[in-house]
Amino acid sequence: EIVGDGIRVLDSLRVDTTPEFPSAPLFPWETNMFSEDGKLYMKGRFALNLCQISNSGAYSGVDAAKYTEFTKDMHKWTDPSRSVFSATSLRFFSAYPKAGTPFTPTEHKEVAYAVRAADCDMYNVLFQARVPSMMESCHQRHDAIAFYVNIRMSVRPGDELTVHVFANEASALFVCLRGKEPVLTAFGQYGKAGAIYQEQIKCGSIRLPIILKFCARGPKPAACEDFDFSRIDFEE
Repeated sequence: EIVGDGIRVLDSLRVDTTPEFPSAPLFPWETNMFSEDGKLYMKGRFALNLCQISNSGAYSGVDAAKYTEFTKDMHKWTDPSRSVFSATSLRFFSAYPKAGTPFTPTEHKEVAYAVRAADCDMYNVLFQARVPSMMESCHQRHDAIAFYVNIRMSVRPGDELTVHVFANEASALFVCLRGKEPVLTAFGQYGKAGAIYQEQIKCGSIRLPIILKFCARGPKPAACEDFDFSRIDFEE
């Protein structure tokens, strides 16, 4: 999320990262970028689940003991005064304020996107920092100011995605399907600097199952505190 003035080519940025260890298996951290004059230019929050792999190859979240063992030497880098998660508040959206209004798109479209090798890291797995550029190919806005990205499943070069774009003048929700699998969701804010809010994150996470039914040409979901699809329909 860009919160400061623009920077110039070859400007130096200071990057500060502060991790949290609220409870197994969540491993979140906050990153802030400061310009040469010390002003905050950009901020981001990241999170992953610490996992273990069974003998059968299945992934699962680590238990409390393994979580404690893995993180024990990293607590010296934490700052409890900046913590936003806790053992009873592990949902990613809980770290963000409420807007008080639902996301209300005024258009919906489907776009095909083939994942490129350049979208992935050295292990041929989707790189989250490339997602805004991917979505720019699906929704022609060139003034992204903030993005929420939720990589739900492994995505690799050559994967053919059907991207459902729900958009209004200031923002867009992206639901990316590989066949019927919702492999990736994202939410972009455009234009003037604006914060990411709980309602927007929920559209790409806990509200996704009901939105997927609509993407499959099911009934339009009823409006709720997080979204209102009353102004859109499928293009015939």
